[in-house]
Order: sequence, then structure tokens, then C-alpha cells
Amino acid sequence: MKQKAVLIAPLIAILFLSGCLPTSIIDDVLLVEAEGVDYLGNEKVMGTITMPNYVENPNPGSAGAGLPTTASMLRHLSGVTYDGKSLVDRFQQSGQMPIRVGKIRLMLFNTAMAKKGLYKQIDLRNRDPDSPRDMNFAVVEGSCRKLLTSADYQTQIPVARYIQDMIEQNTEQNYPESTMESFMYAYYGDYMDPFLPIIRKQGDHIAMHGLALFKNDKYVMRLSENRVFTFKMLFQKFNQGVYDYEFAPNKHIAFKNVHTDVNYKVKNGNSAAPDIYASVNVSAQVRQAYPKSLSKASSPVMEKKLNRHMAKQSAQLVRRFQRKGIDPLQLGQHVRSYTRNFDGKSWPERYANARFHCKVDVTIKQTGISE
Repeated sequence: MKQKAVLIAPLIAILFLSGCLPTSIIDDVLLVEAEGVDYLGNEKVMGTITMPNYVENPNPGSAGAGLPTTASMLRHLSGVTYDGKSLVDRFQQSGQMPIRVGKIRLMLFNTAMAKKGLYKQIDLRNRDPDSPRDMNFAVVEGSCRKLLTSADYQTQIPVARYIQDMIEQNTEQNYPESTMESFMYAYYGDYMDPFLPIIRKQGDHIAMHGLALFKNDKYVMRLSENRVFTFKMLFQKFNQGVYDYEFAPNKHIAFKNVHTDVNYKVKNGNSAAPDIYASVNVSAQVRQAYPKSLSKASSPVMEKKLNRHMAKQSAQLVRRFQRKGIDPLQLGQHVRSYTRNFDGKSWPERYANARFHCKVDVTIKQTGISE
């Protein structure tokens, strides 16, 4: 009897506690899909939220009248508030139904906000249990409000989904991952700095435009789009992406990355100038090439040129990071893992003097259908 009482008591407690929790019926709330923050100055920001509103349309697309029977009609709210204020709380009085963040996909910051520093925004999101760890972060060149509220995009899906899909498909190719979880990991981690993709509105569409590199919570350096492949090559293993190589003035070869992997080794990790060795292997297929510039017989010569070019580009990239005092490639973590009794306190000074050695080995698997 006592055993039954022990088993029943927790079930009763759970039943009563669950009755105290607020419930949200999806048809009775507005689910925020994206938030944008534009810095105005003096700790003031222009906040924008977007939500899909599902309404019945009497003219279904299958009948040739345009929208499907249930069309996603975008709704947005914008207003001025202070940096660090929850936008959901700020706009709650403006919604015809309660506003919830449980479906948020995207958090955007304009360039001024990112350069000012994201500490308050990061702290707000990190404390919010409703914020999904896989939501995407990005920096916007231009206005977040304009980007999120424009009605001239070619697609009819909500803009938050459009941007999320664009970021995720680019992450599968040239761009590294940029979720809230990956940003928080680099922001709070030792011997590393975070980064985010840069996006901007271009006419009736949105495009990726490089990487925003951070020192702690502040955007300090922009990495152009034509250097993103090299960055990702040094950062992680991946199986997609395209690299455009200009081997002579106005003569290009575009390679599709079949597989890339990188391995690091470190010598003299506690010295004033540690030696960091990166070994990169790239398997590639030719997507397009300047006429008569490449054949199966000439592939070894082109491979050697690519090896030298990509190794040089990698070394230049790391030197730029050292001059800025940022470590988005997390080289400090590699040094720490290879060094017994690693001296972390002096690492910021020693990082500037570290010697980076990069060896790239490109293998061209196919030169195209003409081979």
C-alpha cells in the first residue's frame, strides 16, 4: 500500500503543477519569426518583429488566382525602445493577440548595432528559455526594418523563412554555421571570437555578403565574400562550396569542393612565438574553366598553382586576424589542446607573434565532361 502511495503522489503533483502553467493555442497567439534591431544612438534602438498571419483566401492558387487557399500574410511591428529591452514585451500592447517567441527563426542586427556591441542583446537571448538554440543570427548592411518589412521580394513566403533558408543553404556550401548556439559558444569560450554572416537587400531579393568578425561582442572586421571559402577551409571539414581561382588576368577556373578537411599541429605552444601548422586537403571537381586552360594532362600543374595560392591566401588571412587581435579560427584552442600546462594568461600577447604555417594539397578529381 505504501509503495502505491509513493508512486501516486508524484503523479498527483505533476497534474496540479501542469494546471498552473499558461497554455498557448496556436490559433490564438502571434508567433514571432524574426527580430531586427537597428541602433539609433544614445542607447536607443528601432526594433522590428515579424509574424505570419494565416488567413483564408477565397481565390486559391490552383484556380489560377494567385495565392493558395491558406496564404501566409506577413505582419510586422516596429518601434523605438532601449538597447536590451525585449521586443516581445515592447510590442505586446500592439498585438491583436498575445505575442510569443516560441517560433523565432532569426535575429538580425544592423552594422551600427553590431559595432556598438551585442552584449545586452546576447544576455537577453541567453536568459530567455523560449529562444531556440538553432535560431540564426546575422548582421545586416542597411536597415533591419527595411529588410524585414519590404513587400517587393519575388517570393511570397514570409521573409524570416526566406532569410533562414538562404542562410542555411549557404551554410551547407561556403559559409560556416551561424546559429545562436555557435555564436554563444565562441562568445563565452576561451581563446576564440565569434562571427556572423552579413546579409543585405539587393533590389527584390536578399544576398549573403561576407562575414562579420567580432572581438568579444563588437563587430571589428569584415571578411569579403571571396575569402569566405578560405576561412571555412581553415575552420572545419565540409563537402560543398565553390572556389573561384583567377590564375591569370581575367582567366578563371571555378572548382566545386567535393571534400575538404583540415588538421592542426602545434610546436612550442608556451613560447613567445608558437608555431601553428595547418594541413588542408581539398578534393575538387572543375565546374567551369577558361577555354583550353585545363585538361587531364595539365591538372598537376594547376594543382601546384592552387596549392601555393590557397596557402598564401590562408597565411594572409591569419596575419590580418593577428593584427586585429581576433581569433575567429579558434587557433588558441588548438594551441591549448597541444600544450601541456598551457599559459592562457599570456596567450593574447603571444597570439600576435604566433607563426602560422599552412600546407594545402589540392587534388582535381575531374576536369569536366570534356576530358
